[in-house]
Amino acid sequence: MSLPPLRASLSCLLLLAAACSNAVAGPSDAVAESPSTSAPGTVVGTPTSPTAPVEDVGQVPTTPTPTDTVTPVETPAPETPVVSTPAPTTGVCSPLGSLSSLTGNLTTWLQTAPIATANSGGFKEPGGTELAAFEGAFRTLLTEGPTPRVVQDLAGMGYGVSTFRNDTGGGWLVVREQGLLSRGGGTFIINLFPARDLWLEAPHADSDEGTLRQTATQLVTLGARALLITGSNRCAVTTASPCSGTTSVCGTKGLRISDAAHYGNNFFTAAHRALRDTYPDAIAASIHGMDAGDGPEAAVVSDGTSAPRPDALSNRLRDSLNTHLTGTKKAFSCNAADDSGKHRTLCGTSNVQGRIDNGASDACFAEAAAATDRFVHLEQSATLRGTGASSKAVMQALADTVPCTLGGSGLGCPAVVAQDCP
Repeated sequence: MSLPPLRASLSCLLLLAAACSNAVAGPSDAVAESPSTSAPGTVVGTPTSPTAPVEDVGQVPTTPTPTDTVTPVETPAPETPVVSTPAPTTGVCSPLGSLSSLTGNLTTWLQTAPIATANSGGFKEPGGTELAAFEGAFRTLLTEGPTPRVVQDLAGMGYGVSTFRNDTGGGWLVVREQGLLSRGGGTFIINLFPARDLWLEAPHADSDEGTLRQTATQLVTLGARALLITGSNRCAVTTASPCSGTTSVCGTKGLRISDAAHYGNNFFTAAHRALRDTYPDAIAASIHGMDAGDGPEAAVVSDGTSAPRPDALSNRLRDSLNTHLTGTKKAFSCNAADDSGKHRTLCGTSNVQGRIDNGASDACFAEAAAATDRFVHLEQSATLRGTGASSKAVMQALADTVPCTLGGSGLGCPAVVAQDCP
């Protein structure tokens, strides 16, 4: 069977890249080929400490219980890809030939994303000026593609940009730290041909076991716009986060500045702000894990608030999850009056990215007064983060909740003529 035009084009880009330098290091199962040469959104500052509501924002997520068993981790087979008709813009396509190129299975490759381990000291907080510059460069990357200027700007902050040729097709940009001096900044992937107005976030990609593999699979299978992966364990450093909320996950009560979901001065949040500014109507899904224990919860969903709202996006996701889940445990919503008091209040109200999307007055200290339905927070049992039928239920529920409104390849999206860069 002949290669789709997009895959053939990306193969040609590998040859074009032969004259370039500035590679982004890839893991052993990806082949790096020919490296290249080449205000809106307020940065969350270190604020003073007002009083603010607190929420228990963490459960120890990695220990399965006898009733909540993780099946062995393996990379699920991707759904048969479908592709799209609209021609991509010249701004996205024209600079690709100057970038380094990686090939392999994107889902597998992303599971090797560098993450500074707990108590390693591996998270280094960027300064406010650098965060603003990164947000601006990432926004330009989203709107104009990897122009020489934006690639140079990101390189000055320790980030390289490469293309990825996935063995199941599609076109991707990878933005990740390069060089020997990692700051725990994170890895960010952009889908050049998305199917859904959705992006995924894994702020606890290693500590919430299974969410890195899960979100990498969801990115490719659903055809999401992007995936943001934390660059540090939430307990990588001991410095306390000043933001409201509390947890005992790190062994002592309180949040740490290395926790990407609960501190804003990081490249992860800067990328989130750039995505929100570029795609104001897109849905951001923050994917987490919880220790379900003996409770009734397979999942707890929220819109980033705990306010009851019959038409909330989180309620629709809950309903779809319960349609597809197997077993006795079920999904609950923090925004459904009929679920009130039946589940733990893991509602994500102190999640910094959710507060940003819901228009909180201060994303570090203030909970949002109302929801925009542009953010969804998903806490999952270990079973849902495994590789069995329940994990497929999460994939299907997200596909049901966020429709195929763009032109690219994704689960449940109509198959149309393949698009390609000119």
